[in-house]
Amino acid sequence: MTILLTDQAFSELRQQHLSYQKIIHPAQGFDSIETTEDQFSKEHYRSVQLRPGLRLEVIDDRYYSDFSLRVSHDDYSFIVSKFYLSGRHGVLTNDIPNIPASYVEQAGYSYLFFLPDLWETEQFFANQHLQLVRIEIDPDFFQAYLADNQLPAALQQTLHRNLQHRFHQTLGKTTAAMQYALQQLLHCPYQGTTQRIYLESKVLELLALQVNQWIQDVDRSSLPRCTLHPNDIERLHHAQEILIKNLINPPSLLDLARQVGLNDYKLKQGFRQVFGTTVFGYLQTYRMQQAQRLLAEPDSSVAWVAQRIGYASQSRFCDAFKRQFGLSPRAYRMQLKTSRSVSGK
Repeated sequence: MTILLTDQAFSELRQQHLSYQKIIHPAQGFDSIETTEDQFSKEHYRSVQLRPGLRLEVIDDRYYSDFSLRVSHDDYSFIVSKFYLSGRHGVLTNDIPNIPASYVEQAGYSYLFFLPDLWETEQFFANQHLQLVRIEIDPDFFQAYLADNQLPAALQQTLHRNLQHRFHQTLGKTTAAMQYALQQLLHCPYQGTTQRIYLESKVLELLALQVNQWIQDVDRSSLPRCTLHPNDIERLHHAQEILIKNLINPPSLLDLARQVGLNDYKLKQGFRQVFGTTVFGYLQTYRMQQAQRLLAEPDSSVAWVAQRIGYASQSRFCDAFKRQFGLSPRAYRMQLKTSRSVSGK
């Protein structure tokens, strides 16, 4: 049976049954770590104040029972970004315009929302491990980007201080680039001021990836959708196989369309519908994923990896890898080496 509690009643009940609590304020002074355990859960929470208007939170909780909290967002005017690594979290709302009456945030997905001045019921589920990265952003932090008309309409409304315009945007599955940035953030190799700078760079990278994903979703939804029959979908998968088999020397768009028996328009639009990206975007992501795998091999050189995935120029490969993952191939290999030495592998 699920227990429904107010936020205040929950805090009081937890204090009565608190079995463990430890709060650490590390020497760098800009973060805090709190670990607690009670009848409901065991929670590990880290908060990092990166700068005024920008805060990072890392949450790692294990829940022992089902319970729901009735919470208020009074005077809460932050844009919130979330990346779920494991677990799920349910929310019930009451007739809020533009907001679903109920939704679940879950592992493998990211979210961006602005929900000030409302009541909601948050649902927590027993026997699960909830891990997520949460970022709070003051809308004023984005003032430098107000002139960018490419931003999604809901976000522009918030940045123009229309604080009554609430939104909750599911941004889809976390991409490979997001996953890599999250791992870099969670395993930061630095301390003190350098750590703070590094964490802020990862937070900004994650926000940029989210906004870009949202913009691409808006662009895709505005395109006229072509009708795909089962034979068309089979031909699109054949096109995918051709790209993978010809990684070093891929066919042109027109030649690929001819090989699978589609016109170039249906190939381009169908690829977006089936694979969620462009033909070139799919090829590029696959190349970079193969590059990661090959770079993990101890005897491989960067030049050899570049050639294996179809780059005649090592410098162009390094530039593409850095754009995808935020660090150079050599830095990626050094990070792998450090991780292996720490884990004893």
